Amino acid sequence: MPFRWTRRTFIATSASTLAAAQLRAATPASETLVYVGSTAKGEGAGIYTGSWKPATGTLSNFRLAAPANSAGFLAAGAIDGKRFLFAGHQSAPKVGALSAFQVDPSGDLHLVNTVTVPEFDMVHTALDHTRRCLITASYGTGKVLSVKIASDGRLSEPVSQFQLSGHGPNASRQSSPHAHGVAISPDNRFVLINDLGADRIMVYKLNPATAELTPNDPPYFTAAPGSGPRHLAFHPNGKWAYSINELDSTLTQLSWNATTGTLTLIESTPTLPPGGDVANNRAGEVVIDKSGRFLYGCNRQAPEELLVYAIDPKGHLTLVQRQPLGGKEARAFNISPEGNYFLVAEQFSNQLTVFARSPQKGDLKPTSAQYPVNNASCVVFI
Repeated sequence: MPFRWTRRTFIATSASTLAAAQLRAATPASETLVYVGSTAKGEGAGIYTGSWKPATGTLSNFRLAAPANSAGFLAAGAIDGKRFLFAGHQSAPKVGALSAFQVDPSGDLHLVNTVTVPEFDMVHTALDHTRRCLITASYGTGKVLSVKIASDGRLSEPVSQFQLSGHGPNASRQSSPHAHGVAISPDNRFVLINDLGADRIMVYKLNPATAELTPNDPPYFTAAPGSGPRHLAFHPNGKWAYSINELDSTLTQLSWNATTGTLTLIESTPTLPPGGDVANNRAGEVVIDKSGRFLYGCNRQAPEELLVYAIDPKGHLTLVQRQPLGGKEARAFNISPEGNYFLVAEQFSNQLTVFARSPQKGDLKPTSAQYPVNNASCVVFI
């Protein structure tokens, strides 16, 4: 049953957090940690953490690590041997914030600094491959910005900031630009921004030494009208990119030219079966496994389901499985580092759910592992 957040469950969770604190000193420094972001505000809102147990596909010492409002998407990485977590959140009404935290061996978070940006709602955030640049997108304002990360994890003031323009044919969802997804090219030379509102995938050149972004030439790929590009993932071979499109429920395979920073359409695959209710569906996240053999997506609202596709040698997609979510709103998901599990942030079920995954076949199976997170919206490993 989906978890429902109440004052009583928040108090119970807080009590378990205090009990877990007595055990954290024994947590090995090498242990893999999971962090879960939340779009909630107020009581119980923030960033949650737990220690990943790959043998059982479970989390231990699961608790609130840092209170924050609307800490929806997270990014994590190691810098000079130290682990850091970066979060976009809201520091005040109509004031966006980017915060850097140092991660200690127990998983506790220690604030390094916070950079505020007025009139900026942090929607999606990504680290470049050097882990010295942080790029974030604002859905509500249609803006994109970058900041530099120092060796101690400290964030600079914004280095580059762009206001997107344009609109799409869907009057209720595309009256203005909506920067939704951030992706870094495999060679770290480009940043791609999915603009759901204008049916574009913006392309910027990245200077990793300074975190400066400059528009590419051409500056964007034009997606199908009304498709609403949401998120994008690169294939491990660096030749293909896949955009999941929220409004027309499709997955688009694109050829990526790493020299020119340009995308070329190969084909689009519907995420719904023939006759599916496109008008009441929202396609969501897209993730590719390390082997490059399987792609994962989801449908939200019409069918609540996870999608598994096999990727053939030419990059074409073949549906392997439609796995019922069992909850509501798969906002984001991630594959565990060893590849045997699939963790889903169920935003409207208020929980993080673990599915077993077959690395050989790609398919998913439900498990009993579920963890309460109010408006769960992101899951990262470090």
